[in-house]
Amino acid sequence: MEFNLFKKSELTYWLWLSLRLGNQNKVFQRLLDCFEGSSYAIYKADESALRKAEILNDIQISRLLDKRLDESLTIQGYCRNNSVGIVTYGDSLYPESLKAMKEPPILFYYMGALPNLNKRLCVSVVGTRNMTEYGMRSCYKIAYELASAGAVVVSGMALGIDSVAHAGAIGGRGTTVAVLGCGIDVIYPKQHRKLRKYICENGAVITAYHPGTPAYKNNFPERNAIISALSEGTLIVEAPKHSGALITADCAAEQSRTVYALPGSIEEPMSEGPNMLIKNGAMAITGARDILEYYFENHSPLVNSVKLRQGELSSDFDMGILEEVGISVTNLRKGPRETPASLLKKLNSELNDNKEQNSDYYSIPKIKKISEQENVKTESDTRSVVDQTVFDSLSSDEKHVFNDLHCDRPMSVEELTKLGHDVSSLMATLTMLEIKGLISSLPGGMYIRK
Repeated sequence: MEFNLFKKSELTYWLWLSLRLGNQNKVFQRLLDCFEGSSYAIYKADESALRKAEILNDIQISRLLDKRLDESLTIQGYCRNNSVGIVTYGDSLYPESLKAMKEPPILFYYMGALPNLNKRLCVSVVGTRNMTEYGMRSCYKIAYELASAGAVVVSGMALGIDSVAHAGAIGGRGTTVAVLGCGIDVIYPKQHRKLRKYICENGAVITAYHPGTPAYKNNFPERNAIISALSEGTLIVEAPKHSGALITADCAAEQSRTVYALPGSIEEPMSEGPNMLIKNGAMAITGARDILEYYFENHSPLVNSVKLRQGELSSDFDMGILEEVGISVTNLRKGPRETPASLLKKLNSELNDNKEQNSDYYSIPKIKKISEQENVKTESDTRSVVDQTVFDSLSSDEKHVFNDLHCDRPMSVEELTKLGHDVSSLMATLTMLEIKGLISSLPGGMYIRK
């Protein structure tokens, strides 16, 4: 097991700093800049030097003038005796993605085989505790495929979707990371003691909370922000309107990460959250390939398309894996039997044909019904016609993409990028145009106007 690269004394001062300022704090990065990135220099600073920095209030200065190290040394001793690693802000293993957070942790604790997250593609998969059978099966399959392709599956080890995401990654013989909302020594939820052991064998559990910290309710929004910050994208599988999983989606959006959502039945409360996210611009996905396609197209070494294909062929849901890793599944609602792809088509149809009935969910302009006579086009007219109010309601990106698409031949994402469209936002724009019923997606990643 690889532990932090600092000397014992240096680690002691990082711990001291996290205890004095709070482990997730807005000012510590600026404070480090003032003291050349050295926690020891901050420890040695007197009141005059601390005030000279002009970024600390009186309470913070008072706390930093408390130079006792007994608590820091106690935590060090506990971690050394219990195979707990500590990664500090100055460590080479500290994820660069966390440094961009508004309140990055000064350090975090981990158990297991922590991968170098600076050199891996991380995708977070989260959702409700009250999952349906549809959500469970879909989550397992997608997490299995992501892990098979080489992505690290990040989640929160909570009951329901989170636990199945970890199990899917383990089933796919990949890597998974669980971010806790409590101390590293606290088993929460208690039902996942065995799952935690398997996660440590196939990745790591990490936390920004000091040992002994209970699973307070207020910890979880901060935990969710770390989950999304670690990941290039966040997938919401199932979540009701007020689910904590949607907090993770909000964090991902604020952190400029891609938000993915699994489409579900509009009659299923657990799909309200993902369907709402799709309506607001999240990328609707029906499998791991939708998430990884961008990396394949750009020949990223972080994922392997051959291994993804192998994962797709072997990712059928396996209740035996859940039982093996200690996940108990009770009181499951069956949910829809359709695949995510068929549900996405049905969702599109419902939105376009039953606008009034679904107005509580979505507010999308209805496409004008064009008669055969109106729809006659000349050879030079390769663009379909839509109601002007619909077109006016589109965003600038949506208008540009829609104008470049044809109705007589499909176009690939690569063709569209060559026309100057930004790859990072193109997939989300195509998804919204499809949801609004203006375009259709075809096999092979092709798109065409309706």
